[in-house]
Amino acid sequence: MCKPTSILIPGLLLCVLLSGCATYKSETEQLRSSWAAGNIEGAYDEATSGANDDTESVDIVIWRLEEATAQRYLNNFSDSNVVFGQAGEWISRYDSEAEVSLLDETEANFTNQSFLPYTGYYYDRIMMNTYCALNSLQMGNVDEMRVFLNRAYESQENAVYENAADIEKAEEVARQESAKAESSNANDAYNVDKALDDKKFNSEITQHYQYLKDYRVYADYVNPYSVFIDGLFSLTNSMEQNDLERARKNLERVSSMVPGNTYLQQDLQTADQILGGASFEPTTYVIFETGMAPSRDQIRIDIPLFVVTQSVPYVGAAFPQLKFNDNYVSALNVKAAGTSYRTQVVCDMDAVVATEFDNRLPLVITKTLISTGTKALTQWALQEAVKNNSYAYWGVMVAGTIYQAAMNDADLRTWVTLPKQFQYCRLPTPADRKITISAAGTGMTQTIDLVPGTVNLVYVKSNSQYCPLMIQQNSLIPLTPVEVKQPTSAPAESVAQL
Repeated sequence: MCKPTSILIPGLLLCVLLSGCATYKSETEQLRSSWAAGNIEGAYDEATSGANDDTESVDIVIWRLEEATAQRYLNNFSDSNVVFGQAGEWISRYDSEAEVSLLDETEANFTNQSFLPYTGYYYDRIMMNTYCALNSLQMGNVDEMRVFLNRAYESQENAVYENAADIEKAEEVARQESAKAESSNANDAYNVDKALDDKKFNSEITQHYQYLKDYRVYADYVNPYSVFIDGLFSLTNSMEQNDLERARKNLERVSSMVPGNTYLQQDLQTADQILGGASFEPTTYVIFETGMAPSRDQIRIDIPLFVVTQSVPYVGAAFPQLKFNDNYVSALNVKAAGTSYRTQVVCDMDAVVATEFDNRLPLVITKTLISTGTKALTQWALQEAVKNNSYAYWGVMVAGTIYQAAMNDADLRTWVTLPKQFQYCRLPTPADRKITISAAGTGMTQTIDLVPGTVNLVYVKSNSQYCPLMIQQNSLIPLTPVEVKQPTSAPAESVAQL
């Protein structure tokens, strides 16, 4: 054990240095404000500044995701894909550095989880590839779009196994810590198992996280929007029968996840008709990206350190909590040739985020218990070492309290420029090729001249009720329909993965 004088002064200095650490929530306050107001250039500047402040920081992935998203809505599609690619390279690098990650996890026991590299949630990885696919579509590179859609699918498939492995690893660490605590009379290790069995602690956890059960409407790690985009793209860019079968399977899959969406039923009928040899009728799709995904806040729950000692003065632990954003446009009304259409939800990102948050909650709770317990035990050990020296004792206690207060933060990093919902509607393309869109409840209206095409895609984005509508459009099928080739060899391989 260290001598008191050798740890007191460095400890105090460390407290001063670390007490000024900002959370990602506070660091992105201006970015979120700019994004909500529709000031995309301002949000881009904030994200780029965050990424460039330290290109080797643990937050580089999340800053790059924000930057790439802003680039996308500044219509810089190529640059957006480049920056998304940089985020992807960092994620791959972290995935391959298991031993380094283990070391970082140990160090994080004395700080907090936000000091670890942000490696991206699974929905981050899925949406990163989906946005890359849409950027490629906007640039007319359909081959590249197929690659990104396949990566989005693979990310969904891998998520189930990887999350299970992460939780198993955390449970093993908890068992080791608990066994160590039992063997040493609970004075030099934190007993996670006992904490998890504590009735008061469990009651608070249940109370604070009960709402998550209301959001579990999709299967684990499935993003209906990615599946829908895959289905729509395969339907409208089919070069072989295989593509049409893939399209139908995807549309059927997303329809089962969002059973109340009548447009999905129409798309399924269209897929059947085209599989039967019919041609695509002139159709316009309007996709509406609305609102902002949940941010993260933190709550404090007392963890049962009384099982170790009554003398540790600070036993509160910070846990993350989702904070949903209700400032959004509820739907888009589209008028064409005297008929009105209203967009319907195809993917609720609140539910996607909440489902993964709920899945990872056991992992977060275990890590928080170990981290908070380790820090509290360290403080207790230091106080014990100087208990016969009243000045040193109070110094250690004050320093320890400041240190724990500074380090007792939950990991609040999350991709803040993702939307709250994806919606869409489909309609026959009017003869005058004009549609008028209006944001429900805002008075914002705009008439759009459709670009030439048999099947058109109009992409509308609104970040809040006071954010101007952002519009992108292109053609999914050119005016001359592409001939669908019949299969010449075993076609099942590429479809089977769905």
